[in-house]
Amino acid sequence: MTQLTQFEQGVRSIVEDCTGYTITKEYDGDEDCYYYNLVDQYGDVDGDPFYDFDDVLDYVENNAQVADEIADLMNDLMPVIA
Repeated sequence: MTQLTQFEQGVRSIVEDCTGYTITKEYDGDEDCYYYNLVDQYGDVDGDPFYDFDDVLDYVENNAQVADEIADLMNDLMPVIA
């Protein structure tokens, strides 16, 4: 498994707390790129991989609680990013 950025770690924690799912980041040597998986409580990958973290956000933000907490996370990290 590949290291997540600070923001990705924050989103993963939110998803875990709100849904029980987690997010993993893997490297695809054949395609020379990273991808993300949603993994359920039993370790099973749910659906197809996401090749862009924005797509992960779009998917998990369908849950209103997750969306609210990600918005708070983004506000908290804004001074760090800027």
